[in-house]
Amino acid sequence: MTAFSTGRGTDRPDDPYGGFNACHYTHGNPQEVAACRSILCDMLPGLRELVIPRQTHSLNVALVDTTPVGNLEDVDALVTAVPGVAIAVNTADCVPVLMADSEAGVVATVHSGWRGTAGHIVLKALDVMEQAGARRGRINVVFGPSICTGCFEVGPEVADVFMSEYPGTDDIVFKNYGERPHVDLRRAIVHDLVDGGIDESNIDCSAPCSRCNWTEWWSARRMGVNSGRTLSLIMLQK
Repeated sequence: MTAFSTGRGTDRPDDPYGGFNACHYTHGNPQEVAACRSILCDMLPGLRELVIPRQTHSLNVALVDTTPVGNLEDVDALVTAVPGVAIAVNTADCVPVLMADSEAGVVATVHSGWRGTAGHIVLKALDVMEQAGARRGRINVVFGPSICTGCFEVGPEVADVFMSEYPGTDDIVFKNYGERPHVDLRRAIVHDLVDGGIDESNIDCSAPCSRCNWTEWWSARRMGVNSGRTLSLIMLQK
């Protein structure tokens, strides 16, 4: 199994597209995006197809069970049990979640921004993994680079959504950072995963903050939405 997140790798950090960017829908140069994807594919022995959806902060999960897949529109999570199919999501502060049941040979990748998190998209992805043969007690989870609580300032309406979706918790919404509340997206996702049957000891949420480390990982909060994206990928080996 192969799983990783791509770093920027650039000496032009102030350039909104300076660095490795394989995202096709944030107005980067198409030729540069194609070149980055070619480099990525060369890194993946046994690759049959690289699948990168057009994300829209939806709650849609697609099961990739045949190839070729083609374009996937309005999809924010992918599940596959097909060896050699690399499934990936793009993020720039949102949380990329990679999940695997190695014994069953089922993997998933999830783009979980605040809307997806509040909509419990990881639970929907777990349902699809289970349908594909995974068992929740065997699933391991790792988060990719994403915004930390200190950097994720939100409006009161967003804070209210999280307080409503995660009642009784005191480790997701914080109002002691300043004038505006802050939200811990990763902790909210951990709550969902544990509630969904994942052993917390199988969850690694210790990824770096994308905004604090914006020269190494893409951050829309730091660079604007018209910028590159970090790609997080998982693939079963043949």
